[in-house]
Amino acid sequence: MPKSRKEEYAELTRNALLESALELFTSKGYSKTSIEDIVRSARLTRGALYHHFKSKEDLFTVLYEKQMTQVRDNILEAMKDISDPIEKILAGQKAQLDYSMGRSKSIRLDVVIGVLGYKRWREIDSAYTIKVIRDFLQEMKDSGFINIGSVDYATNLLYALHVEAALTISNTEDKVAARAELSEMIERMFYGLKS
Repeated sequence: MPKSRKEEYAELTRNALLESALELFTSKGYSKTSIEDIVRSARLTRGALYHHFKSKEDLFTVLYEKQMTQVRDNILEAMKDISDPIEKILAGQKAQLDYSMGRSKSIRLDVVIGVLGYKRWREIDSAYTIKVIRDFLQEMKDSGFINIGSVDYATNLLYALHVEAALTISNTEDKVAARAELSEMIERMFYGLKS
């Protein structure tokens, strides 16, 4: 059934707020962006913002979850037609690094942790990229393709590797060279896990 005009308007309003907030958070920074800046940029009212979001932090959280959905979807898309387990996880890893390298309008990880705190950031990432990594490592372990003890420990280690690689790329002048070098290092590490 098609959406009502009211539902369509609510969705347009919410998206306008999200787009304005993302633009401002990435250009001015979270702390320097006020609620008033967001609603002015979206050409909406404070009431419209508070109808959709509890606070500026809630809006920020929704933006980050949306970003993590895109990262997860990019990883899964990159992995979907590859049968070799190592090549599959390398394709996912490259998709994640490409995302962190190619998005000018994405919220930087160090900002996310600063705003949400480590615990909340980790909860969100556990539902997205960490889940993909854990599920894949479990599958590889169950098939005997890799020889690891704890899947949880391996997941945490692998995720930390990805986080640091993404942070390194985002803080480097020559992002292309950094991505190539980091990808090569990660590839060598993955081949070392093979049984």
